[in-house]
Amino acid sequence: MTDSSPGGLVAAAVSALQAGDLVILPTDTVYGIAADVRNDDAVRAIYRAKQRDPGQPLQLLFGRQSVLLEQYAVLTPAAMRLVETLGPGAWTVIVPRRPGWDSPALSGGNTVGFRVVPVDLVLDIIDALGAPLAATSANVSGGPSPTTADEARRQVGAFCSVVIDGGPTAHGLDSTVIDLSGAEPEILREGAIPADTVARILGLATIPVRRSVRQ
Repeated sequence: MTDSSPGGLVAAAVSALQAGDLVILPTDTVYGIAADVRNDDAVRAIYRAKQRDPGQPLQLLFGRQSVLLEQYAVLTPAAMRLVETLGPGAWTVIVPRRPGWDSPALSGGNTVGFRVVPVDLVLDIIDALGAPLAATSANVSGGPSPTTADEARRQVGAFCSVVIDGGPTAHGLDSTVIDLSGAEPEILREGAIPADTVARILGLATIPVRRSVRQ
């Protein structure tokens, strides 16, 4: 019988991730499907589960150990400002990847998108694992982003050994994706955090928005 206590769920998820399995977990925005980023085969399995184009990179989820970020990402001053101001939340920041590190999660690119989600259970899993998670929404590509564990299970549960049910997600919108890897900041997807909030933090009058999923 599975231990459904927070500690039991963390242990089950970490064990599965260390074995190269995929895990469904709740974030503040939507449910995600995740793998240990150090395991290339597990990362590739996310693409198969989602029927996702391997040319589309995955994001990295980090925990409370902020020092890990510097092993995978080059933190620009603008990125640090956003992270320090927003704290864990519904954002994904894209910056240059750390030279010398590569992963199928990058899809051959030189940038990496990262998040810190404000969900204690997820932070506990990442901290216990000692590595970030390669992750994305737990849906088949083109399908609706799941806001409950049951919705995620229906779409990609057959590929995952552990499903953590944290109840309905808080936002129901995907994270806002902020690209800081180029000459000027740009929002690739406006989600739970409005563009004007990002612009204000960065000291900009406005910021270009490529796509919006806000309701």
